Amino acid sequence: MDYREKVFMAVAERLNITKAAESLYISQPAVTKHIHELEQKTGIALFVRKGNKIFLTPAGEILYNRLGTIKICITNSILNLVL
Repeated sequence: MDYREKVFMAVAERLNITKAAESLYISQPAVTKHIHELEQKTGIALFVRKGNKIFLTPAGEILYNRLGTIKICITNSILNLVL
């Protein structure tokens, strides 16, 4: 998972760019930039912004679920190596 995807996950989990930025110890403009780059890279809108609120698009929900599955697989693989 690359850094933009980690930023995406943080925003998707919190549905708040400021809180995601705080959790990642980066600035809010940096979070916005990473999300914008990921949306440009995929050619798909991942979030809908309504006023100061943010929501996942259907494509964003799919990406969030798939990245969550990947994260679980990686964690389980690491645990299996350690044990």
